[in-house]
Amino acid sequence: MTLQDYFKVFRHRWIIIVICALVAGAITWFITPASSDTTKKVGSYTATATMLVTAKASSAATAVAPNLDRVALYLKTGEVPKRAAKKVGYEGDPAVLASGLTVVTDPAAQAITVAATASDGKQAAAVANAFANETINYIKEKPRAGVENARLEVLQTATPIPTAGSDGGFVIPPGRGPRTAIATLLGVLVGLGLALLLDRLDSRLRTRSEIHNALQMPIIAEVPRLKRAQRSRASIAVATDPLSIYSDGYRAARTALVHTTGQVMPGDYTPRRAASEVPEKQAATGARLIVVTSAHAAEGKTTSVANLAASFAETGQRVLVLDADLRSPDVHNVFDVPQGAGISDYLSDVSGDASLASLMRPTSVPGVRIMSAGSSLAHPAALASRMSHLLDEARGMADVVLIDTAPLLEASDVFDILPMVDTLLLVVRSGRLTEVAGNRVAELVGRFQVPVSGVLIVGAPTKRADAYGYGYGDDRMSKRKAKRARKGARSRQSGPVGPPTGHMGDFFDDAEQPESRRSRRTSSSA
Repeated sequence: MTLQDYFKVFRHRWIIIVICALVAGAITWFITPASSDTTKKVGSYTATATMLVTAKASSAATAVAPNLDRVALYLKTGEVPKRAAKKVGYEGDPAVLASGLTVVTDPAAQAITVAATASDGKQAAAVANAFANETINYIKEKPRAGVENARLEVLQTATPIPTAGSDGGFVIPPGRGPRTAIATLLGVLVGLGLALLLDRLDSRLRTRSEIHNALQMPIIAEVPRLKRAQRSRASIAVATDPLSIYSDGYRAARTALVHTTGQVMPGDYTPRRAASEVPEKQAATGARLIVVTSAHAAEGKTTSVANLAASFAETGQRVLVLDADLRSPDVHNVFDVPQGAGISDYLSDVSGDASLASLMRPTSVPGVRIMSAGSSLAHPAALASRMSHLLDEARGMADVVLIDTAPLLEASDVFDILPMVDTLLLVVRSGRLTEVAGNRVAELVGRFQVPVSGVLIVGAPTKRADAYGYGYGDDRMSKRKAKRARKGARSRQSGPVGPPTGHMGDFFDDAEQPESRRSRRTSSSA
């Protein structure tokens, strides 16, 4: 993965990172005492004992200075380390125990400082005091040891002081605030790791490149993801909100369907009809049969069919929508038309008396008619024998025929239609299709040698700069333009026409106005 790929993963799963950081920070905040008197994690304790060395007067007038270096030597070698080790219960080599001491002499103050370091505070104090006391006892017992003129006394007993030892121990700062900040940072790191792990385990296809690599089909258009408040009124957005970038995505798909012939996916299936038969029918009638399907249900297939129909109709073409998803029909709901008789009734009429024209229903979108799935309860596979006749007749009823079918991986109905159509459009919702399912779809489509126009991605995570529409990627610009247009239309209808405002449409309110101006000029000159 590149650095850009990591950023995409973190941006997509940012909520996980935020939750981990908040949970870690909140838990630390509540379990940490409010006071700053918190226990530190220390590496060791250091205890220090101080001995004062004073000189005995050898006569009434003179005094001999004691030898501090010799006293320091007794602390580190000989009998004193053995006695001290026995006193504190040290079972190892006394020389090793003595090597951990720090002995500092101060000739000016005539003092010797003994410092012992241990992981336990009591142990460090015991070692320092033991060496100091045993040194004094040793000198008292052996007056001829070279320091007979010195009198030693313990000036200060050892007290353990916690320190950050050299073992790499980290001192956690006291206080609720610093500890919460550290925990939050650790939570962010855990969230980053969890986001990467989930991305590795997640095989769903989200980006344009992932979908293309899995399906090996061209991506002809991307419809941006809608906000939750927009979804309820976006069934046929091309008709209800024509200036939005959501509608412009379907127009891009329409343009691709018009100007592309489709590529045949590799496969070894032999079609039931000659390869030239379908193009000949299209050339004879001028109509084009486009089957729209998806891998699974709830990927936006039917909504895409409705918006494509509206986009074709706004160019002046006659559009017929066939609801061939006989298992779960929904076209009539999107167009808000009663279901009634439809395709299943036509296919189940063995007498051949059913008329296709009588089963087509007008919609609220000008130029778009639909043929619902119908009311027959027969099994879809049993109705496939007359589908070819229905599609041939539908070519003469419209300029573009859009066929909404069952999902490829959930029903086999669509495979009876594929050899009869001109091209196939696959609708994929971003984040719904897995890589395994995508490979399976490519394999199934390749078997039937049907020309594939490409893939329409619905709910694409398109950046604002990448979404091109009438507002140049900013849907708010489109809304402002539409609002100004509606306000201008109301003012022209309710009030008198004012002076020109710079728009050519404001000069003439109707076709007769130029003639009336010429007549006024003629009458005035007369």
